[in-house]
Amino acid sequence: MLTAFFAAAAWGRVGLAATPLALSWCVHDRTGSWSGAGLAAAGLAVSEAVAGPQTARLVDRFGQSRVLPVLALAHAGALAAVVLALPGSAPPAVLLAAGLLVGASLPQLGAFSAARWSHRLTPATGLSRAFAWDAVANSAAFLLGPVLAARLAAGGRPGVALAGAAGLVASGTLVLALLRSSAPPPSAPPSARPVRAPRLGWPRGLRLPLTVTACLGVHFGALPLAVVAARPGAAAGLLGAAGAGGLLAGAALTRAPDPRLRPAALALALLATPLAVPGVLTGHVAVLAAVLALAGAAVPPVVVATTVAVRRRAAPWQLTSAFAWSASVSAAGVAVGAALAGQAVDRVGPPGAAGLAALAVAALALAVVGRGPIARGARRDPPVR
Repeated sequence: MLTAFFAAAAWGRVGLAATPLALSWCVHDRTGSWSGAGLAAAGLAVSEAVAGPQTARLVDRFGQSRVLPVLALAHAGALAAVVLALPGSAPPAVLLAAGLLVGASLPQLGAFSAARWSHRLTPATGLSRAFAWDAVANSAAFLLGPVLAARLAAGGRPGVALAGAAGLVASGTLVLALLRSSAPPPSAPPSARPVRAPRLGWPRGLRLPLTVTACLGVHFGALPLAVVAARPGAAAGLLGAAGAGGLLAGAALTRAPDPRLRPAALALALLATPLAVPGVLTGHVAVLAAVLALAGAAVPPVVVATTVAVRRRAAPWQLTSAFAWSASVSAAGVAVGAALAGQAVDRVGPPGAAGLAALAVAALALAVVGRGPIARGARRDPPVR
């Protein structure tokens, strides 16, 4: 099941996970301003969310082997410009522009890997297990990448942290470009009947999986802030428990039957419900760790089932961009969840932010239950338009 393209995307994703923190540290080291560092990181997040699906559409149209080398070089060049040319007295507009440039050039390695799995496999031949491996790799990357970046940056080498992240991303992207045999071929809509795309440009038929992904993003944006605000001394261990639960569940899914979206969503909502109880967040740390671990373990089945739903609903000429839209919607949900959780902490305390995290997955479950056969896992292939 594990392949060369999976390995390349996995090590590249470690660099992707490290890039925002490494960029923030590098900008702070150069300018002495944390507000400027935050501005650059915000620019990166916004531009990645907006530009990612657009570059993925180019990949769908022209193929990974032609587009990925350009992305790798553009990203490496953008980070080199930050490391070598960003002045210490840069005004806020320049810092924002630096973040926008870096984010716009970030390769969507998760989407590229998912598209390759989809090209090689079908839901009947182990596609969900492949997506489970992708989920494990992504979780591991977002545990490892920020830690490596923080260690290098805190040790006085933020430029090395950013250069290392760039090297991982660029090398993983270039290796993917060289592995042509596993890449899906370029594809375009049938010229006789042009595809009518929604105003935002995402593929048609993805409302449910994108709604699920957005709700998960809100959950992930709100929960860490709630934990850090309530239990600052134990936050690292508590969030590690949630991450460990997700990693173990993702690993189990690589050998388990295909998860179904409806039961997975209901299980996540049920296991996250204790987060809405104020006493759980502020009570015994072992109880909170268990709640977080169980809620974390319930996330991978939802992620895998949602990814399979995206694969089933996306037309061949929209495959990579469909996965990229899923990543962008998730990032937007994280931003919204973090912003709302910050307001909740200030107004009603950390339990309010934890309640928001629980409410997000409850809304996810309601959205899934209301969509009938699609949520139960029945196949509906997209119409050819």
